[in-house]
Amino acid sequence: MRKHSLFACLAIAGALPSAARAHHGLDFILVQTAHLPEKGTGYVFGRVNRFTGDESETELEPAALWGVTNRIALETHAHFAKPSGDSFDHEAVAGAGHFLLSPLSRELSYGMSVEYALGSGDHGDGFAVTGVVGYEHKRWAAAANLLYDRVQGSPSEWGIAAGVRRNIATKHAIGVEAVNTLETHGNSELLVGYYGQLNDRFWLNAGLGKRIDEGPDRAARFSFIYRFK
Repeated sequence: MRKHSLFACLAIAGALPSAARAHHGLDFILVQTAHLPEKGTGYVFGRVNRFTGDESETELEPAALWGVTNRIALETHAHFAKPSGDSFDHEAVAGAGHFLLSPLSRELSYGMSVEYALGSGDHGDGFAVTGVVGYEHKRWAAAANLLYDRVQGSPSEWGIAAGVRRNIATKHAIGVEAVNTLETHGNSELLVGYYGQLNDRFWLNAGLGKRIDEGPDRAARFSFIYRFK
């Protein structure tokens, strides 16, 4: 797994009835918020990430998310990567649990996520924990994360992430997100994002990112979300 996989976060985000936010929990691209899908609600989604720079690469992440209760959601996803000139390589399959710890339906929310990834081939197993604080008010939503990641055979890595977004129309929003490693040599990124709801069951998020330090020079990120239940 690429070291920047810590920062390809699943945005387990909350839901307000207004613009471009729904209970699929994917309101941001890099940043998580604490709210979860409603009980009995299921989604399938996929990410396509394209990194360009000294080492260009394309990543795919098919995933599924299920609201077990209004405070617990379970997720499974897989990681595939394709360096320029090579074919796609299956890197890992992962399971995650997401937990809302704050009272329901509050503007200020907090929670955590825990993930374990089973590496494939030469890729080691990985373990990640994310602490989350989120705030939503009228047209605005903001979130901050504390990130911990450990991949077998590599040192532990800590990071922070934050994002803010604003609804510009009933089903459309724009925002800015950033993720930063706390290690001496790591990957940090600043991203401008668009978040849209295309119909009652389908959402699209897209963002363009730029390297802050050791990350890829540029990143294009897309998320496609479909509610099946």
